Amino acid sequence: MSVSLFDEFLERLNGCERVIIQAHDFPDHDAVGSAFALAYLLRKKGFSPLITYQGFIDRVSLHNLIAWLDIPIAKAHLLDLKPNDKIIVVDGCIGEKNVTDLPGLEVGVIDHHQVVAPKYTWFDDIRPTYGSTATIMVEYFNYYKLPIPKRIATALLVGLTFDTANFTRAMSKPDIKALFQLQSLSDMDMVNRICRNQVEYHELKFFDSMIESMTKEGNCAFATLPEGCPKNMLGVLGDFLLTVDEIDVVVLSARNRERTFISLRSECLKNNVALVVRRALNDTGVGFGGGHPHMSGGVIHQIFKHSDEQKFVYDLIRPQLVVG
Repeated sequence: MSVSLFDEFLERLNGCERVIIQAHDFPDHDAVGSAFALAYLLRKKGFSPLITYQGFIDRVSLHNLIAWLDIPIAKAHLLDLKPNDKIIVVDGCIGEKNVTDLPGLEVGVIDHHQVVAPKYTWFDDIRPTYGSTATIMVEYFNYYKLPIPKRIATALLVGLTFDTANFTRAMSKPDIKALFQLQSLSDMDMVNRICRNQVEYHELKFFDSMIESMTKEGNCAFATLPEGCPKNMLGVLGDFLLTVDEIDVVVLSARNRERTFISLRSECLKNNVALVVRRALNDTGVGFGGGHPHMSGGVIHQIFKHSDEQKFVYDLIRPQLVVG
């Protein structure tokens, strides 16, 4: 995707009354940081964008990112969205189940997931080989020879750090270039504080619940948290289990707000967990999900008792995995 096409997109946006930057539902650090960067770039181009999301934010590190960098993001219902608003989806894609179809016209998609933008969008820049959408934003700033302010660089570096699991997965050459550039511009003390402080004291109980319910089959670990768990916390738990030498694939599930979320992690090249989730959930109609070959997640529509949930998730996912 040539960044120069973004020029044509901006020309078409000229005269639009409101431009909305939408992060995917239940946004993560990369989505928020990239939306923050895009909003700054658009303001430099004469627009007055607003940043929004649907769902909820449930990780202390993301709350810290937003508060400490004073990122102006608001829940969608607070913006009084209109049908004539023009929406750019960042780190997600309209049509995917984790991006709510808000009032307004979706005109742009900027993402690094394995997605396909609807044909009616005016612009799409989708790069699934990139480790983060933050890297795409760095390339936009470089294309316009626009200096990246410290707050923006800090937010982008946090997004890049989280989405690549501290630069241990899904790193491409553009990500490495972005890393070096952002490190020289960021508030590294703040980056480190945000990235280190991922868990609150009361959340330590989730580690006990996960280990208590965990079963191991070959190089795969399966666990269901009976008392529920914040959606994004599942990713923290999954990354923790991948530090165990004998475990290469992690499948976690938990109820949260009357839905069952699943989270998969893989460092096994034989298991593309994005395809696993799509086959198990999307193709069967029991839910929806997606992600990356090494990191994916989804939602199951049904509500279970704990014992039923654990068996259902295992029976659903296990046949899709190559167990070593």
